[in-house]
Amino acid sequence: MKTKILTFLAAAFLVAGCHKEIKLEVKRMHEMDKNNLVAFTIDRPLFSTTEPAVEESCVVFNDSITKFIDLQKNEVRAQAKEFKMAMDSLGEQMVGPFELIVKDSVYMADEDYISVRLLTYAFTGGAHGMTNFYAFNYNVKTKKFLNNSEILNYNKIPQINDLLKAHLQNPDSCFTDTPTAENFTALNFARHSVDFTYAQYILGPYSCGYTTIAIPSHKMKELMSIDVDAAVKN
Repeated sequence: MKTKILTFLAAAFLVAGCHKEIKLEVKRMHEMDKNNLVAFTIDRPLFSTTEPAVEESCVVFNDSITKFIDLQKNEVRAQAKEFKMAMDSLGEQMVGPFELIVKDSVYMADEDYISVRLLTYAFTGGAHGMTNFYAFNYNVKTKKFLNNSEILNYNKIPQINDLLKAHLQNPDSCFTDTPTAENFTALNFARHSVDFTYAQYILGPYSCGYTTIAIPSHKMKELMSIDVDAAVKN
């Protein structure tokens, strides 16, 4: 009986040791397109792997990013056409094209999760353009995007808020409002931190810009809804 138990344990350790970590390749895609109406500068990630099942999931994620960026481009293009028509009716000309800039930040990319933040800057007339942020947190195995309530444990809002206030970098005291787990713009997780991004106007005036509060992952371990050991590997 003892021999059978030892054999079973040895086999279990062998199976566990044979698990091969699947790495995702991240290719940066750069696109520039400019005419009299619009100017697009797009930087976005493209994920792939040699593992067929995971590659299929990567395609789902990549397609979602493509659709999102196409939507942003179409909105800016439509506003530019409408503005040009209005200027033409007044006998005026557009000073320059409307602009869209997209920049990416990859926080995590492995066989379990992908966490990406896209920064978009859109100038569609007026005194200045607007910068915004969008988080794409994705479960590779289920091919599902995660909403914030599937990442954070909202039963522990007070503890999260305390960490946000403690880790806010505000040397010039420009930010006058309090960061919370309910007024952030984008949420991402990396190997060593959980990052909360606050866009312009959220914590202070436009001139203060945006800020990202990075909380060490070990401090967030008990405050998250997802499997932190899988999502945030220390």
